[in-house]
Amino acid sequence: MNNLARSQILAGTAALIAAPRIVRAQTLETIHLCAPLTDDLTPVFWAIKNRSYQKAGLDVQFVPMTSGTAAATAVISGTYELGKGSLIALLLAHLKKLPITIVGNSSLWEDKNPWAGLVFAADTTLATGADLNGKILGTPALNDIATLGTSVWVDRNGGDASTLKWVEIPGSAAGAAAATHRVAASYCGEPQMEAALETGSVKALLSILGAIAPSYAVSAFFAQPDWAQKNAGAVERFMRVTYNTATYTNTHPTETASTISEITKIPLSITQKMTRVHSATSTEPAIIQPVIDVAAKYGYLTRAFPAEELYFRT
Repeated sequence: MNNLARSQILAGTAALIAAPRIVRAQTLETIHLCAPLTDDLTPVFWAIKNRSYQKAGLDVQFVPMTSGTAAATAVISGTYELGKGSLIALLLAHLKKLPITIVGNSSLWEDKNPWAGLVFAADTTLATGADLNGKILGTPALNDIATLGTSVWVDRNGGDASTLKWVEIPGSAAGAAAATHRVAASYCGEPQMEAALETGSVKALLSILGAIAPSYAVSAFFAQPDWAQKNAGAVERFMRVTYNTATYTNTHPTETASTISEITKIPLSITQKMTRVHSATSTEPAIIQPVIDVAAKYGYLTRAFPAEELYFRT
């Protein structure tokens, strides 16, 4: 995202807080949160809009990033204090002994609330893992949660995941790639999945991420360990407000739709129809253990480890 857009978002989040600048500078701790601009940050945006962070003594400013990896790089370099990104990237960073720690859980996969899956052409059939044997599949990023979940689903449903061939396709192009048979299927999350399904040219298989576990965190908030230790109070307040807000936003998608549409630029008509991502409401390491174990089994990680190793503790 260009500098103008980034400055506009920073200014916009500050405006949502709407406190006099001189007072904020004297009384609030500033935290820059960097992450891709997506619907799964609904609790953060809602808390900013309703001044919930401000009431907890924080001036939270959102910085849009192109990816979770870019956010991790920015946090590790000390450019920004907090980030949010893909869980598998954080697991790899931990094994590489990079200075990063999870301070809280973020977006959730839940079988009861499927917000992503494989889209495939409406004139084809995708019922078993064997239907994908030897096929070319699309994914936004190689060796991430999408490819892991698909591989597990294929193996558990009569196929052989080792025969799958992956190509990188952004979510915005996933529907068209599947509809025109350029790939047999492509991973797609919301809002792109809702938009693709509305065309009638594709169908969706919604159970692939559930092959890992019925419920788990797919992303997390993170920081440098040293910064988190020196600012433990601010970290605790940020996560407390975020979790409290998630308790509300998880169950009020209608009320939050217009705000999220305005911030993310997802058309309101799509936001109102799509399956909204739910967010974690507690910092429980067990919520990511299934991903660690399955990722290690499939060679995404060199070894499994207790999830507690990656979490910040005062």
